[in-house]
Amino acid sequence: MSQPNLLFIMTDQQRYDALGANGNPAIKTPHLDQLANEGVNVQSYYVNAPVCVVSRCCLFTGRYAHSHRVRENHNLLECGREIHLFRVLKQSGYKLGYVGKNHLLEKEEFANFDYVDTNDTIKNEPEQKQLSDFYAQYKKDNAENGKPELWRQGLFHEFPPECTNTYRCSNSAIEFIKQQDANNPFALCLSFTDPHVPHLALKKYEEYYSKDNLKLYPKRKGELDEKARRFGIKWRAQKADRASEDDYYHYMAVYYAMITWIDENIGRVRAALEEQGLADNTVIVFTTDHGEFCFEHGMYKKDLVLLESLLHVPFLVHYPRALKPKVITDTFIEEVDVMPTILDLLGVAIPFGVQGRSAAACLKGDSDTHKEQVYGEICPPWLYNTFENYEAFEAHHGSWEATPYNVPGDYNKCIRTKDYRYIWYGTGEEELYDLNKDPDEQFNLADDANMQAIKRDHKMRLLEWHALSEDPLDPISIRQLQDQYDNWETGQVLPGNLHGQYWLEERFTPNPMPY
Repeated sequence: MSQPNLLFIMTDQQRYDALGANGNPAIKTPHLDQLANEGVNVQSYYVNAPVCVVSRCCLFTGRYAHSHRVRENHNLLECGREIHLFRVLKQSGYKLGYVGKNHLLEKEEFANFDYVDTNDTIKNEPEQKQLSDFYAQYKKDNAENGKPELWRQGLFHEFPPECTNTYRCSNSAIEFIKQQDANNPFALCLSFTDPHVPHLALKKYEEYYSKDNLKLYPKRKGELDEKARRFGIKWRAQKADRASEDDYYHYMAVYYAMITWIDENIGRVRAALEEQGLADNTVIVFTTDHGEFCFEHGMYKKDLVLLESLLHVPFLVHYPRALKPKVITDTFIEEVDVMPTILDLLGVAIPFGVQGRSAAACLKGDSDTHKEQVYGEICPPWLYNTFENYEAFEAHHGSWEATPYNVPGDYNKCIRTKDYRYIWYGTGEEELYDLNKDPDEQFNLADDANMQAIKRDHKMRLLEWHALSEDPLDPISIRQLQDQYDNWETGQVLPGNLHGQYWLEERFTPNPMPY
């Protein structure tokens, strides 16, 4: 039998509890629940960043954002410099497939894959255009004052399943699997765009998610005033202050329904693995790139902040040849650990420069401990929100209608231990949450006189992590890695390729540090 195969399945923006196996009785995810029950369900898994590109770069390089240098969504992984999972597996003889959303690699790198079907291709198909044109008109019709709030845009539709991105991605993954045999190992990344916006769900799932079947996430009046000032600005910039409780329910219903449709299609993909006789020799990993507020704290989607809603996400590993069913809750595994863990399970050497640690021993049951704390970070040191409040933000853009959804980010980092989360902002703001008494992170204790010793301890731990996780790669080791993984064509891509010109106007010089 050849080396194990890899089927890496990921969604975009799925909460930890948007999964039946993680304790949510309302959501329908039978296929993922089966995967969790038959494999290892890591319920104490945390991503290292709350937005797509940064998170995916951590995931597939095993390196922290301050090392791989992608700190926001405005650029992709630097082509050629970073040794990511796919490059390592190609060097080891794996056939590579990539289907769905990218938000990771420059297009030049896809020349190294044996099979590629990204969203750039999928979204231009006639079936996709049919639904997207209808949705564009729907958004226009539901706009208020010419500025449609994103929470208004959730839609249950009756278009054929073939019109959906999720169905198209699954079909493409199945096509790749049918081309494989037991003699040559493969690695397929199936990257669903959903449940990220656009929020489109099949009408047949609407009955599952009536108001009576759903439970809203917690929020507390005035809690955003106690957090960093960007929370209050973002809340109003995304027009969440205008959403009613019924809007909350509708948003959640469409969001859950999108996940249920993904779940059904994951069942189709797993069936294809079985039909090809490849299931027993395939490592299946399921996760997502970050979470979703879903109106927890009164907000929706995500932001450039480091709360539990966005960093705590599902992580499932299924490999019948080596892993017995297990639930992990008492030790942390973080996103940078995924790449070395996968390589360990596949029997492939881990490259120099990877900062995560393999958790394979923990997954196999050979160890009960992995990490006592996990970390998060977002934004480069030059990116700051310079607006004191929402009124200043609106005045800068000229009107309520003109204010954008996105608020410039604040350079910030966090540490999450068993009992506390501490968040440091480059602006001098701080947040501290007692996760035993306040698991929903509603009460910021950073200024509480009784919590100063705990705050100092976590601040020092965060500082030590940042010092000890400095990028180990220097020019010599980078060159050596290029020579070691030499069958990868990188193309001529210069660092700093912008993906969205609006970032140019948000390149602020930070105020002098407050200490």
